[in-house]
Amino acid sequence: MKVVKLFIKDKPGVRVQESQILNLQRGYGISGDVNALPGNPRQVLIASTSTLTEFGLKPGELKENLLVDTPIEQFSSGTVLQVGSLALIRLTLPCEPCSYLNELKPGLTKRIKGKRGFLGMIIRDGQVLAGDEITLAPYQFKPLPDEAKGRFAEFVQRIPPGKVVKTTDLLMAMGVSKAYARAIPTFLKKANSQLPIHRIVRADGRLLWEYVIEQERSLLAEGVKIEQNQIADIDAYWDSSQFHELGNF
Repeated sequence: MKVVKLFIKDKPGVRVQESQILNLQRGYGISGDVNALPGNPRQVLIASTSTLTEFGLKPGELKENLLVDTPIEQFSSGTVLQVGSLALIRLTLPCEPCSYLNELKPGLTKRIKGKRGFLGMIIRDGQVLAGDEITLAPYQFKPLPDEAKGRFAEFVQRIPPGKVVKTTDLLMAMGVSKAYARAIPTFLKKANSQLPIHRIVRADGRLLWEYVIEQERSLLAEGVKIEQNQIADIDAYWDSSQFHELGNF
């Protein structure tokens, strides 16, 4: 497998720009890219030339960062790819088609499902060039669930005692859009009783008392400081750099 082209998006709302080199930073993403963010499972998008050919698309139109000459969908979440001599990318989630694709070709959002590309996180620094070889690394992470509900449970169960996560950061860690905020109350209400949902708070740090029974009592028991129904200690927020495992490379 080989890198055919590289792209970067340096500002929201603009097209990706072709680049001859990308600097990948562990736990952060592509230097200068809008999706570079600690804890984001969508730091990089890899797409295949076969998909472009099949659907009559041009390089960059899928908003990919790496365009490769092999169907990336043959791999699975948790697989680690080495790009060039150093960089390691942990594949996290298949990229779900969005409505933007229908602007390219009517009905494309539905037709391209399953071939949109694969998202990933950078787990080792490295400089990537067009033409670099991509190999399967001898490492494997636990795959992330396909469905948002499953990713909600997988993430929440890993929040350490004494730490909380804002709903905005929760959505980012799940790899879903802000529109999913409307689903959070349902996820909370239907959550398994063993899931520590009391560690989820609103974007402004206020408690979700109407959805989480005795949230304040549970957090106080874990040493979290609360004042006027709101988290009072900035150190209680879980560091986003720890949201997903990066390994030791």
